[in-house]
Amino acid sequence: MLNRLDLCPAENEEESLWLEYYPKLQRYCHFLAQNQWDGDDIAQETILKALKYYTLNEKMSFALLNKMAYNHWIDQIRKRKNETIEAAIDLNNVEEKNQLADIMTTVDLMLEQFTPKQAVIFLLKEGFQYQLKEIAELLNTTEMAVKANLHRAKQRLEKTKKEGTVDKYWDEEEREQLSELFYEALKLQDPTVLIETVPQIKSVVDSPKLISLPSKQTHSPLSTLYMAA
Repeated sequence: MLNRLDLCPAENEEESLWLEYYPKLQRYCHFLAQNQWDGDDIAQETILKALKYYTLNEKMSFALLNKMAYNHWIDQIRKRKNETIEAAIDLNNVEEKNQLADIMTTVDLMLEQFTPKQAVIFLLKEGFQYQLKEIAELLNTTEMAVKANLHRAKQRLEKTKKEGTVDKYWDEEEREQLSELFYEALKLQDPTVLIETVPQIKSVVDSPKLISLPSKQTHSPLSTLYMAA
């Protein structure tokens, strides 16, 4: 509520007139805000602004006070909407960063636990739902070989502490290349860039050839990989 310290015109008569205005303004502000607390804030701010810029002569009226209160209320609504939008944008940024961090973690796990061929097979099968036959054709090998590599990769995930290091299977240049390819494929949720490049990587395909397979992704790559892990 407005008190006598909030209203301090030089003349007592003017103070009485301001106090006469306030109850009606307060009721109007309650109607605008549809709740007491916000309504009181709007009325208080309106009176303070009126005291600053107007005097109780012909310039002031209930209509003018109501108009000032309405404009203040609109400004508050716009400010809250902007804050909500900014908060939503910030939340989206956080979610995107978390997703990218999850992708990097997944890629690092595959590079640390799998051989180059196992990593490619695991990503295509578990991440993008390719058939064993399609992967075998891409890697110029047999379905049995693909199945064996996939089984071995899953075993490594279950027995990470017991399995030996796979560093001896990796060429650092190819490790970096596959890391970028895996990251890009998961980020875009599209293995095309991986499919186009893998046939040229010696540690994955012994006899390079050009093959283009359609994407058969049926699940989100990250969620599928986590379920497999």
